[in-house]
Amino acid sequence: VFGGKKEQSLSLDVLKQMIGKLEVTSNESLVPLYVECLRLCGSWLAETCLESPGTIMQKYLEKAVTLSIQHKDTVHTGKMEAFLSLARFSDAQYQSIDNYMKSSEFENKRALLKNAKEEIHLIKEHKIQTNRYVVKVQRECELDERAMCALQEDRKQFLCKAVENYINCLQSGEEHDMRIFRLCSLWLENSNVPEVNSNMKEAVEKIPSYKFLPLMYQLAARMGTKMPGGQRFHEVLNKLIERTSLDHPHHTLFIILALSNANKDDILGKPEVLKRGRHTRKEMSHLDQERMDAASSIINTVRKSKAKMVKDIEKLCDALITLANMDATKWKTERKAIDIPSTQPITKLKDLDEVVIPTMELKVDPSGRYENMITVKSFRSQFRLAGGVNLPKIIDCVGSDGKERRQLVKGRDDLRQDAVMQQVFQMCNALLQKNADTRKRKLTIRTYKVIPLSQRSGILEWCTGTVPIGEYLVNPNEGAHKRYRPNDWSSLDCRKRMLEAQKLSFEDKYQVFMDVCKNFRPVFRYFCMEKFLDPAVWFEKRLGYTRSVATSSIVCYIVGLGDRHVQNILIDEESAELVHIDLGVAFEQGKILPTPETVPFRLTRDIVDGMGITGVEGVFRRCCEKTMEVMRSSQEALLTIVEVLLYDPLFDWTMNPLKALYLQQRPEEDTDLHSTLNSTIAGDEPERDGDATDVKSINKVAERVLLRLQEKLKGVEEGAVLSVGGQVNLLIQQARDLKNLSRLFPGWQPWV
Repeated sequence: VFGGKKEQSLSLDVLKQMIGKLEVTSNESLVPLYVECLRLCGSWLAETCLESPGTIMQKYLEKAVTLSIQHKDTVHTGKMEAFLSLARFSDAQYQSIDNYMKSSEFENKRALLKNAKEEIHLIKEHKIQTNRYVVKVQRECELDERAMCALQEDRKQFLCKAVENYINCLQSGEEHDMRIFRLCSLWLENSNVPEVNSNMKEAVEKIPSYKFLPLMYQLAARMGTKMPGGQRFHEVLNKLIERTSLDHPHHTLFIILALSNANKDDILGKPEVLKRGRHTRKEMSHLDQERMDAASSIINTVRKSKAKMVKDIEKLCDALITLANMDATKWKTERKAIDIPSTQPITKLKDLDEVVIPTMELKVDPSGRYENMITVKSFRSQFRLAGGVNLPKIIDCVGSDGKERRQLVKGRDDLRQDAVMQQVFQMCNALLQKNADTRKRKLTIRTYKVIPLSQRSGILEWCTGTVPIGEYLVNPNEGAHKRYRPNDWSSLDCRKRMLEAQKLSFEDKYQVFMDVCKNFRPVFRYFCMEKFLDPAVWFEKRLGYTRSVATSSIVCYIVGLGDRHVQNILIDEESAELVHIDLGVAFEQGKILPTPETVPFRLTRDIVDGMGITGVEGVFRRCCEKTMEVMRSSQEALLTIVEVLLYDPLFDWTMNPLKALYLQQRPEEDTDLHSTLNSTIAGDEPERDGDATDVKSINKVAERVLLRLQEKLKGVEEGAVLSVGGQVNLLIQQARDLKNLSRLFPGWQPWV
């Protein structure tokens, strides 16, 4: 109670008295209470910095851990909490030492020490008589050197303590499974510390392998790469991936195969496709080759015990990569179904009894006994073309349950970024699910499965029953704007006017935009009216829509998702929820496009119109605040997750000139997505050669991204620290500000 009332000194006194009394008691049943008191006291002392870190660790946190291990039969939940408290405390100490050692202050100290040493060395060399000055400098050098060594030693000790206790915490229960991100983050940062690798070697044996599944992309990407720590690190990493692959093959094999198939596009792509554009066979970089070899050896290990499964998955992946790279330009204008040529291996796939449908969500079974799974029976013999530069193909997969599931097969496009962003969305959903307020309001962000198959091809779950909001609102033939406001300007007219205004000053652009808005009024309210005729259902769906816009807006703002034009946001025709697709511009990279993005998320007049008479007030604002509260209170988890993703060597999230050109020179108008962009810009981004990339500069950008993310999660906007309500209010204002909207790229269609 005192703690809750912020009466820290009082509450600590009471706790210490309790600890004193419990210390002398021999009653076995009071041990759990004693452990909890020690843990709580240690945590509070750490927060208030009332005792030295060493004392807090020895007298309270380590004691709690030791007791909980000794009395493991009576202390159940307390044990896991004791491990976690010690891990978090050690981690915080490690971070503060680590940050200090990266600071300019520490660098200056180092430089001074080096100069002093050189000076002494010179004096000794020239056999100058030692005077008081020399003795003084020598003494100072020794002291400084000792202090630095002690600091290094402390850093290492706290690091090992943190790693060891995160492992124990993860091993003793399911409550804190998200901590796996922090554990792996510490390991990957310190892969050159032998003690950490030894701890992780034990962890691979102790921690149930399913807990590593959320990090599979990031761990697998580091196979065979030149990580400091060399052989030892790779032994542990390969063992971990091997064990997880054997226990949960359905979740891991597609990820590992995508690495061993990295260059399959060149092998399986048809020669005529290779001739078009610059598709010459690329030289594999040294790192990619090593990663491929490491992945292949893991596949071969799994093959020993699951030969049929591996063979069938390989057949499926090869068939899909071949289809993805099939040249479809001759059917470019075809709107109907097209027969898949009989030369395509996908037409011959039948009854893959051990291969789950890759685009279906399969629940993780901690025991590893996967039963009653829906597997691939066959594929329908026809495909359709989806719009887009690279003409992705829509196919239907028939499952062992007899149902058909739609899939989108993409070639010449790196799907890894989309897959990683889906990972982030899933983590945000897990955090929203944990909180009572957001759970009660069913606040989630819609996800879909993305499976990269190689460096430049992959397959996505087709979002059945959805339509792009641009398709519903501004389709030139039967869009809602044309039906409900036939006398307004068409979206095409608005676009022409805004394109003409591109070269004008901001003020003139704003005047043109105001004019456009006067002649183009929102109509999105009719979506729910058309689809849901029963008033009660209409009300429920409109509420669902508003909540969905709120959650996705805040999550998209936190991860800095850009390029939210009207074809990249789908709406579900049954639930009225939004689905965000094409997640290639993240972590605020939209701000460095030739026409920079000026809004935190899409909250244009049409989007607000769909919320009904109250607009952004009421439900929308409250749900934004609840989502932001969860994000801000989960700062530690989110930062760790994003940090692990940003340093993933295969995740190409930074903006490059080619990507920017592709994004802001799209000639597509809403229905005609078949843009006339020449194919070289499409998916053939210059190969990332691990040796050549300037890793340092990418790391600098990553550090900046993490700092900005940290600011967002602390409520720092434009230099001021805001409350949750204040921050949400500012974001809503920025997103709806007509001046900001008038400066956006016309392809974004800010008037819709």
